[in-house]
Amino acid sequence: MDNRRSVTEEDLLITEALIAKSYGRLKQSVIRAPSRALQSAGKTAREHPYATAATAVVAGAAVYGIFKMMTSRAPVKEAQGRSPVPPQKAPGHPDLLHEMLPLIIPLAAPYIIGYIQKYLGTILAEDRS
Repeated sequence: MDNRRSVTEEDLLITEALIAKSYGRLKQSVIRAPSRALQSAGKTAREHPYATAATAVVAGAAVYGIFKMMTSRAPVKEAQGRSPVPPQKAPGHPDLLHEMLPLIIPLAAPYIIGYIQKYLGTILAEDRS
């Protein structure tokens, strides 16, 4: 422990330069990260348009379902401790998800089947090699 070299001013200047260089690289990475992510998402959307559309529709339906669950009123218990009465749905108000699901499945099915075929094809091709 007694063989320590004393820190010189040159050592401090080199360390400071290395830290500044590292900080500059970090700053550039942070600045470029959103554009790289958008480029990747854009490339994926161009390569898989049906999956992108299906994902957007499913995400919209999920957000709608979550929003509906959060805004729906919970049944109110009565003062005597009886079980709550479930709320009655209006007869003319169908559930949006149940309406959209039969429309989504025929659009997404060919793409999903094609994707599975490609995936299995690559797996089988790797097994033959």
